[in-house]
Amino acid sequence: MRTLIALLISAAPLCAGGSAPNYIDGCQSADGRYTVTAAQTATGSTHNGPHKWAFTWKDNTKGETRTFEAKGLQGGQIYAHLFVPPGGETFALWNNVVLWTEDKSNDHASHTLPPKVDTDAWRKQSVFSRRLIIYSSKDGSIVKEFAVADFLAPEEWDNVLPVFNRVHWIVDYAPLSYRSSLRSGYAFYRISPDYSILEFRVVPVKTDKDKSGRPVRVNLADGRILAVDEKLTDEAKIPVRPFLGPDKIPNNDVAVRDGYTPSLDPVRKEGKFTVAPVPAASIPQFQPAKLIKDGFAKLDTPAWFPEQKILIFTDLDTGKLYKLTDGKDVAELGSGGRGKVGPDGLWYGVVAESLVSWKLGTDKPIQLAANPQMNDIAVSSKKFAYFTTLKDPEKGRLTILDTRDGKTRIAFDGEEEPTLVNPNGVALAPDGKHLYVVISSYKDKKHTGIYRFPILDDGGLNVAAGKKAKWYNATAPDGIAVDPAGNVFVTVGVVVVIVNPDGKKITELKIPKGSGTNLCFGGADGKTLYVTTNNALYAFEPKAAE
Repeated sequence: MRTLIALLISAAPLCAGGSAPNYIDGCQSADGRYTVTAAQTATGSTHNGPHKWAFTWKDNTKGETRTFEAKGLQGGQIYAHLFVPPGGETFALWNNVVLWTEDKSNDHASHTLPPKVDTDAWRKQSVFSRRLIIYSSKDGSIVKEFAVADFLAPEEWDNVLPVFNRVHWIVDYAPLSYRSSLRSGYAFYRISPDYSILEFRVVPVKTDKDKSGRPVRVNLADGRILAVDEKLTDEAKIPVRPFLGPDKIPNNDVAVRDGYTPSLDPVRKEGKFTVAPVPAASIPQFQPAKLIKDGFAKLDTPAWFPEQKILIFTDLDTGKLYKLTDGKDVAELGSGGRGKVGPDGLWYGVVAESLVSWKLGTDKPIQLAANPQMNDIAVSSKKFAYFTTLKDPEKGRLTILDTRDGKTRIAFDGEEEPTLVNPNGVALAPDGKHLYVVISSYKDKKHTGIYRFPILDDGGLNVAAGKKAKWYNATAPDGIAVDPAGNVFVTVGVVVVIVNPDGKKITELKIPKGSGTNLCFGGADGKTLYVTTNNALYAFEPKAAE
C-alpha cells in the first residue's frame, strides 16, 4: 500500500480554491521488486516552505534499503509523483508545481521576473526549473533534469504565467481537473502501466482551436523526449490515466482529504478517500465529571503543582485564591487573580495588579510586569511567558514576556489583526514548538476558534503563518489545555472538546452544570482533568485501562 507523504499545515485552507497539503507520492515498479517513497526531513515556517525532503529506495527481493537526500528538491510547496521504470536502475520525480524561491512571497507564487521580451532571462528563471528529475537508484544522484524550457516551443511561452502556484505552462486532462480536486497533480499527466513513459500536454499555441495543448512524452528510463511521430505499440508503454479513484474528493473537506490512501500502483490499483477513523487506543478516556465544590462567584484558571500535589484556582469576583488538597479539601489560600504553573514549578499569575512568579509556600512573589490586565497565561521551558488580554485595549492582544529580564513585546494586537480579536485561553504544545491561542472574537463570530502559531527561536511567534486559518473551528471557546500526547482540550460552553494533534475532534466531555471557563491537568499521575465553571470546580478522572 502506498505511503502518501503530505504536510498538513494548520494554516492550509480546507476548501476548494485554497492550498492543498504538500505531498510526494511514492511508487512500486511494475514487477513489484522496487519501491521508492519520500518523506520530509525538515519543515519550513510556512506552508510554502522552505522544506527538506529525502527519498527511501527499497529492493523488495534483496531486502536492501537506501535513503538519500532529494537532490534538486529542497524547496517548498510541491505536489509531486515518483515513478520506477523497468530495471530499477533509475526513478523519476514529476513535479508540475513551482518550487520555493528566496523572493517568493509566502502567500502566492509572485516572483521578480524580467519582462517577457527578454526571453532568455525569462525562460532561465529558477521558478521554471526542475519539472522532471531522473535519479540514480544507487546513490540518489541526478541523472538528468528537465526545465519548462526543455518542453516548450518559443511561441508557447506567450501563455506562461507563474502566479498563484498554478502551472500555466501545462494543460490538465478532463475530467480530473485541478480545479476540483485537492490532489491537483493527478490532472496533469498520464503514465504508462510499466511507469516508463510519462505524458503531459503543454500550453496550446494561439493557432490551436480546441486549446487541447501539444502532447509531450518522455522516456523515464533514459530521459529521452519521444519524437512526435514515434508510435507505441506495447500496451505496457502507452500512457493512461493515473489515480483510478473518484474525480473529486467527496465533501472536499479536511477529514476526507487527510483520509486519502493512494496506491503504490496508481494505474492498476485505485486510491481511496475515506474519513480516517481515530484509533480507539488514542482517544483519552475519562469517568463522568465529579463535583469537587460549588458556591463560588466566578472561578477560573485552575493550576496544578506537581511537587506539592495540590491544585490552586481563583475566584475572580472575590479576588481570592483557593487550594485543593487530597482531591477533596478546599481552603482559602490568599489574595490573587488568574495564573498557571510553569515547567519550573512556579506559579505565574496576578497578585496586587502585578504579574508575578511565586514559589508556593513563600511570602515573596517576584514582580515581572506591572498591571498586565492578564486573562490567561502559558510559560515555556525557555522562560518565555505568553499571556492574553481580552478587552484592554478593546480588542485584546497577546504579549510575550521574557521572565528572565522582564522585557515584554506584543505578538499581536486585536486592533491591528481583525481575525485575532479578543485572544482568550492559551497553551503550549508538549514539544514547545507551537502556541495554541483561543480567539473569542465577541463581535465577529466567524473568526472564533483555536489558532496555532509556530514559535521562533527567540521566543517570538510566526503570526503570519498562524493567522492564515483556524487550526480548529469552535463557537464561543474559552479555556484550553494540552495533554502530554499533544491532544488539545478546550472548554466550549457545557462541554470540553478534545481535539487530536492533527486538529480533528475525537470526543467531548459533558460538564454537569454551567459553562466551562478554564481547565488543567493534575492529580497523582497528572491525568485528572480539572475544569472550572463560574461557580464550581469539577474533576474528570481517567478511566482505568482495561
